[in-house]
Amino acid sequence: MGGGDLDAAVIAPKLAELSTALEERTTQSYQAAALEEVREEHAQYFTALNQHPRLLVGQQVPAIGKEGMETLRDTNDAREWQEAVKTILVQEINDRAGRQMEESSDFLTTVHASIELFTKNPDLIPNTKGFDRDLADRFATLAKPYELRVDGKLQGYSVPVQPLVETLRSQLVAERSAATAPAATPPAAGAPKQTKSADPPQAGIPSKSGNGGAGAEDFSTLFGTIGLPNIQI
Repeated sequence: MGGGDLDAAVIAPKLAELSTALEERTTQSYQAAALEEVREEHAQYFTALNQHPRLLVGQQVPAIGKEGMETLRDTNDAREWQEAVKTILVQEINDRAGRQMEESSDFLTTVHASIELFTKNPDLIPNTKGFDRDLADRFATLAKPYELRVDGKLQGYSVPVQPLVETLRSQLVAERSAATAPAATPPAAGAPKQTKSADPPQAGIPSKSGNGGAGAEDFSTLFGTIGLPNIQI
């Protein structure tokens, strides 16, 4: 096993919070991008919104709810027009951001699954006291065919991988139990010697613990990708 100074039990709840924060940050990012697009496409509306209603009195502006232009009669009319324009622009911004969120749904699902992987398996969190390097390295090797990468960086996996983790963990528990089991009692004096050698144990998945393999590097990269630098302990 490998380890570090951080406590995985402290980090795991932070990861659960990160899942919610991810949705909020992504939504805000798309809303900001949509705002800039709408501002550029409808610059005349934003110019009118930045003016005091009294300064718009007597001016012609695009009519709300109908074709053509209309003349703002007084301050109240100008204020109501500004409020209507704000409502329309906000709706347009939200609609565009919503479409972007839908287009990114597959990516978000993958990242959420990666966060859940570490939340359910604290012993896979690198640089923590409970980090099990053997388990992490074996998992990275076994799950490699299912990796999903963006710009070369590991973002998650294309299939549910929790069953793989549980299977590998069970194998490791069995191997470690066998390794620490008491040695067999030697045969009593005069007992017939066994001539047939015992069958060699089946080879398990080789451990790469401590060898700095690429699998471990990718696995740690995955954890960093989903937001470890942003977690405040």
